[in-house]
Amino acid sequence: MDTKFQLFEYMRSKELQQVPFGLLINGKNAQIFKRKENIIFALTEILNLETNTDKSITTLKKYLKKPFHYEESFNSAIIAIYNNKGGVGKTVTTGNFAGVLAEKGKNVLLIDLDPQQRDLTDSFKIDHKKMDSSTSIFDILLGKEIKEGIKTIPIKKNLHIIKGDERFDSSTYATKSISLSMIKKFRKLLEMFSTRGKFDYILIDCPTNWSFFSKMGVSVSDAVLIPVNYQAAQAIHNAVQVLEKFIPEVWYERNGNGPEVLPILFNNAYTDQTSKKHFDDVRRDEIRKLTKDKWYLKLFDEVIEIKHHHEISTSLFLHIDQNGPSPYTLKNKNSKAFKEYEEVIGKLFGI
Repeated sequence: MDTKFQLFEYMRSKELQQVPFGLLINGKNAQIFKRKENIIFALTEILNLETNTDKSITTLKKYLKKPFHYEESFNSAIIAIYNNKGGVGKTVTTGNFAGVLAEKGKNVLLIDLDPQQRDLTDSFKIDHKKMDSSTSIFDILLGKEIKEGIKTIPIKKNLHIIKGDERFDSSTYATKSISLSMIKKFRKLLEMFSTRGKFDYILIDCPTNWSFFSKMGVSVSDAVLIPVNYQAAQAIHNAVQVLEKFIPEVWYERNGNGPEVLPILFNNAYTDQTSKKHFDDVRRDEIRKLTKDKWYLKLFDEVIEIKHHHEISTSLFLHIDQNGPSPYTLKNKNSKAFKEYEEVIGKLFGI
């Protein structure tokens, strides 16, 4: 893990910022990594050079011989937004990130994987008649063959969404097991979207709890962003549970082929300096106890925060009008909220 982080630091250095690929190799294993902006993630699984030598060498040759073919054919970064706790700002983060990325000229596809709340879908106030489709993403996850695929719904010029599906509220599906074949099928679908729509970023809003839908969202992704409520210590504990248990579970299932984890995002931080100092101290002590000698300690090192501003309608950074709540960054690109999300995306994505 330390060696992988070291590779990432090299690739993010000023001298190597234009290098699109990285290779880790020792006498036993090899793995290729790819860059999208400042996000670095696995392009291959961990290739065993001892017990599966011929197949591993063939795979390495395939990628290393024509690396730019893989950069051009699938140039999206798939990012799941997930924490094993509600109220930390997963949906709000997804929507507001999309607003900034779209404003900066990136083509963005949103996927609402929450079968119960569908807050992301509802926040864009789309005409539900336009949302009808003969096939939904959940049909495909549960076995339907991919033919023409699924229609994405345009929100604006370079922002589309795949809606949440109300047909799968049943706990039967929430507890369903996932398999590697399901992950590959979902991944194939997203690669089709990348090729057809040339999406730069695919953002997946995952539901709370480690259920079928959240597992699929995290498992298919290149990277995971874990939002934490700055003012709730329990949210830090839940984030650690994701890092300690759930992410390694996915790594094992995918043989080390991602997802990578982005630095922790703290939502709803105080702007009042007295309150901020108190919570900073509490947060620092809690993080120190939970992450000591752990591989994910580095993810908490960089302070990445979204602050609370009184002039914004809610602490969740939603714009409220007569039609209900919607992502604030789609409403006003000159607002403090937009500027702050823009700064955070600069730190995380390098845009």
